[in-house]
Amino acid sequence: MAKINDDLIKDLAMKKVVLFLGSGVSSSVELDEKDRFKGWNDFLIEAAQDREEPLRSQVNELITNRDYLLACELLQSNYAESWEKKVSDEYGRAASPSALHKALISLKQRIVITTNFDKLIEDAWSDSLSNGERHFKVLAGINNDSFKVLKDHDTSYIIKIHGSIDDFSKVVFSRSQYIKLAFGNDSYTSFIDSLLLNYTFLYVGFSMDDPAILGIMEMYALRYSNARPHYIFTPKGIPENIQKIHRELRKLIVIPYSSENKHAELTELIKQMSLDAEVKEKEYIAKFMSKI
Repeated sequence: MAKINDDLIKDLAMKKVVLFLGSGVSSSVELDEKDRFKGWNDFLIEAAQDREEPLRSQVNELITNRDYLLACELLQSNYAESWEKKVSDEYGRAASPSALHKALISLKQRIVITTNFDKLIEDAWSDSLSNGERHFKVLAGINNDSFKVLKDHDTSYIIKIHGSIDDFSKVVFSRSQYIKLAFGNDSYTSFIDSLLLNYTFLYVGFSMDDPAILGIMEMYALRYSNARPHYIFTPKGIPENIQKIHRELRKLIVIPYSSENKHAELTELIKQMSLDAEVKEKEYIAKFMSKI
């Protein structure tokens, strides 16, 4: 398995890591029929199959070019009032959190950000709590009130920046919705930038195709050249020149892992990180107590 940077373990021990979860985390869930939640790419491909030409070809070409937002915009417009049912039929299905969800929660970080609008990470976190423990708060979207996360150190948060499936009116799935969310919302950029300055981000199941997040990361690296780096898990095989771009242009360190056996190594890596962070935390406590 990959060796994890000791600085990242230290940040985990100090509860200074923001877990940023993408669709790959939801895809780790196996449903009763041995199916999995579709990633954005696969969902759009399947949705396009039911459409007539030339729309089907247009959408498939956009997907090939990784322009998922415009592909979704076209499909949403074409499906019209039946689009909500199409999305809910896929992402509103009952499911239990995966081993990956549980491993992520075992890291015991205060802030989780996710682009997923299912409720799996909430369920995993709820399952981990014992009677009497403080619950977390869920924020759907980012606005001026979101900045309380930076000061409210006694409360844990799940921030669902693309909305939640239980309130479809706020789910972000198309280009027009995304523009309003990311580019038409000053709080969005300021909030993410503030977290980047104060915490270490760990991206899991996230492909870095999100134009707003990429832009924020690149501006962060440009403005704060001496600031802390961040980390992203990616399957082995990412070219060295792409890793270099991540390091130099985004201050983003790649942690490679094997994608074999349904990405099982990723879960094991995160479990080990949790154990290592727990050891490091105990060392900090013992050092502090020795000075009293």
